[in-house]
Amino acid sequence: MKNKRYRELAAILVMMTMAAGSVTTVTAQENTETAATEEGETDAAVEAADASDAKSQATALEVTDRFAQQTAVDEALLQEAQNGYSLEEALIVVNPYGTSPLSAVAVFSTEEACGGTVTVKGKSAENDVTGTFEAEKDHIVPIYGLYNNDTTEVVISLDDGTSAAFEVTTEDINVDYGTITAEMKSEASYDYTNLTFVCSTMGSLYAVDAAGDIRFYTNMGGVLGVHQLENGHILMPASYVLKPSYYKEGMIEIDLMGKIYGEYMIPGGQHHDFVEMPNGNFLVASDSPDLSTVEDYVVEIDRQTGNVVWELDMKDLMGTEEGQSASMDTDGSEESDWFHNNGLAYDAGNDLLLLSARHKDAIVAVNMEDKSLAWILGDPTGWGEDYQSYFFNPEGEDFEWFYAQHNVSILDNGDIALFDNGTAKVKRVDADNRVSGDDVYSRAVVYHIDTENMTVSQVTEYGKERGADWYADWISGVVSLDGTQDHLWITAGSHLHNDEENRSDYYPKDMFVPGLTKTTHIDQVDNGELSFELTISGDTYNALTFRSFRMPLYTEGKYDVAAVPEVYGSLGETSYEESDADVSSAEALPDGWNFVLDGSKISLTGSYQTEAAADDLAPGKLILVSGDSRRAYNLTQSAAAGDNGTNVTVKGWTSVDGLEGQDWDIYLEVDGTLYNSGYKYSQS
Repeated sequence: MKNKRYRELAAILVMMTMAAGSVTTVTAQENTETAATEEGETDAAVEAADASDAKSQATALEVTDRFAQQTAVDEALLQEAQNGYSLEEALIVVNPYGTSPLSAVAVFSTEEACGGTVTVKGKSAENDVTGTFEAEKDHIVPIYGLYNNDTTEVVISLDDGTSAAFEVTTEDINVDYGTITAEMKSEASYDYTNLTFVCSTMGSLYAVDAAGDIRFYTNMGGVLGVHQLENGHILMPASYVLKPSYYKEGMIEIDLMGKIYGEYMIPGGQHHDFVEMPNGNFLVASDSPDLSTVEDYVVEIDRQTGNVVWELDMKDLMGTEEGQSASMDTDGSEESDWFHNNGLAYDAGNDLLLLSARHKDAIVAVNMEDKSLAWILGDPTGWGEDYQSYFFNPEGEDFEWFYAQHNVSILDNGDIALFDNGTAKVKRVDADNRVSGDDVYSRAVVYHIDTENMTVSQVTEYGKERGADWYADWISGVVSLDGTQDHLWITAGSHLHNDEENRSDYYPKDMFVPGLTKTTHIDQVDNGELSFELTISGDTYNALTFRSFRMPLYTEGKYDVAAVPEVYGSLGETSYEESDADVSSAEALPDGWNFVLDGSKISLTGSYQTEAAADDLAPGKLILVSGDSRRAYNLTQSAAAGDNGTNVTVKGWTSVDGLEGQDWDIYLEVDGTLYNSGYKYSQS
């Protein structure tokens, strides 16, 4: 067993990446430069120079290299690979990109091209993590599955029979998920080679083994919509929020080392889910391009270009008032979230797109070719007469409709699986009869539909027997492990419980009520029986889980240190209003405001304090001025009471699309005051 001197290089890499990869921001400052004064120049002339055209004084925003940190690490590792480390003295670098703290790389060389095996030892043999690497002379080998804040034994074995063992130590990820426990009831169908990837609602993705130990972690993107691609990589939401709270600018393709291979920018952004189509393109749950309505758009993104090649606006197919769910009364939703699509599935055989509309208590099928309604699965109560022919007639004595569901999927035989959150168990028109108290329950359920006769029957369910203790009013999901109803992987991700009142009938709007225990139940159910359960619980919001899925740490998606990331698509032209602001009276912007140009958008962050109450804040605007054109873009303001007034955090952005061919001076309007940022945007 050898202790390697990997920490020194890790520290060097961290310092290098911080320097190279820190987001380059430009801080607004008052321009204090004046024209040089010749001997004898009058004070009046100096004042005139100081009052010269602000545009000529503005500093141009420079494009920030969003991948600078990653590129610096890639180059450093490739350079180290030329230094001739032997296997026995391999260089081990933990978390090289600063985004995956339980992953590492081993750098070494062999005289002849040779492949091999990496074994990351578990605390028990069944939890060993094993992967292979291809024959090379110079090796940069990924190490996945290190224990958190611990020392893990790693064995690298070459195909020629030589091997070396290492002790690799990680630092604490410093995230409180509560208590994670695992209970194995039957090993017959459990696959130890797959880990459970958990999408925490608070913005992190982590993986645990069969013992409940964390073996992977990253917080580099979002978690509402994470899937493994056919190439083995992970596609997940990008980090930038277009509109609170979880509407992201697009998606990023990563590996488990935390390296980004591509970023997809999407007009209207991304939320909840996407589907990788047979042709490689992505069907993405999105919002209206102007973000005036949310969770009611779907777009198809060309895999190679990022361009939108197909789009669907559900407002074109149904009225916003039709079939409203009682969940709208407890979700805290606004009118803009009238549909709330939280899941997608694609039926390739019939060229159908399936959407999970929580605020309609319905799975809606749309013909891709002509964007017409194909059918609607759900309780037809509250829908107008024009829609009744699209609904199925229930059959069977044990049949139940679902309410406020999540995560639709299609089994190999065409049956429909979904998570029935079970909110209210009535439609909004019957909200006075909503189920509450000890009578609440959620289910994973599979339905069989007959589209010729328009009938539906219930095939199987799990969760009702668990009662209120397993109730999960929102998020959550179910997928099949083998394409059949026989082996289901279920996430009940939002159980809230009040110990004093022994009460579990809580809803999304109750999420931040103090004193509630948050619990996720993740279950493998084989032939209707519980065979494995992972429980995540505590007084921490990180215990709430959007979904989970099964995946090995070593996949076909190889870590490629030489790969160059690409940005695909664009955000489109951002919606704006014409402004009549008198910019000649603008004040100099105080320090502390940051502006960033990343090639796709101009974004800003800052804060101020005001005497106004949070509900009475003046609208915030980003204003771009070019000649007679004045474009105003809405800013997001988050207010909190402070000792001396209201503290306000401000964020905002605009796409660079539509700004071509002109120079734009950047102004900011907050707290009723117009400010000159001192910066401009130009594509020249």
